[in-house]
Amino acid sequence: MEAKNYQFSNRLITYLQKVEDETRRTIKILESQNLGVRGISVGFRYHPQYIIIIVNPSLKRSITDFERSIAHEATHGYILHRLGYCRPLFRPETPDKIQQMVHLLFTMVEDLVVNRIIQDNGFQPFGSEYIPMLHREVEVAEKGEQSGETFYHLFSPDPQTEDILMISRYIIAWGFLNYHSFKKDVQDRIQEFLLKFQQNYSHHYPRAAIVREIIQKHNVFTAEGQCQAMKEIIELWGLEVHVMFERNSEKKL
Repeated sequence: MEAKNYQFSNRLITYLQKVEDETRRTIKILESQNLGVRGISVGFRYHPQYIIIIVNPSLKRSITDFERSIAHEATHGYILHRLGYCRPLFRPETPDKIQQMVHLLFTMVEDLVVNRIIQDNGFQPFGSEYIPMLHREVEVAEKGEQSGETFYHLFSPDPQTEDILMISRYIIAWGFLNYHSFKKDVQDRIQEFLLKFQQNYSHHYPRAAIVREIIQKHNVFTAEGQCQAMKEIIELWGLEVHVMFERNSEKKL
């Protein structure tokens, strides 16, 4: 593992070593203040030979949350390199905006898998900021769809990307409720957010519901299920002309 200027707990070091051993790829931790979406402190970047984790050094978090995020992003590399999950490939002329939209859609589904894997390895499935943010999102949703769009616009200036971010928040919350067990107060808060989203985001909820149905139809906790689900989700956004799928170095149109 290459991680200059970072000292990790034994638990994280042990987990990262496991990821390296099973993927046969070195984890490299790099720094950048541009991770694509505002407010993101840690991200994953695909590389065929390494597992690249990008850290935004300007965004400070608690040690527990930071290590949880490092484990989370390393696991994105694990499911690609070890479990054979699909990743998108793009034609040379594909605009950056389209590529970002596709990557966000992939991350939305992958996070369901990654969150369960890291919990199985002793890390929390979400950080300490999640429930307070969800409380804020409930308050925003109660004021209506325009309020919600204004709020999520803080994280992306592009309306289409903003739409995906909103739907991702719904899907991740739904995943926590369906694939994890939490104390009743946490479950109640997540359920409240899902209900407010459904009631107040009439433009965004229908597509979120379709994504939820696609995920339920396919077992995204397997590589085959994830690949099929992603093909249908990409088609739902009308982006299939831009995307090819790669799995285990086998390229498929």
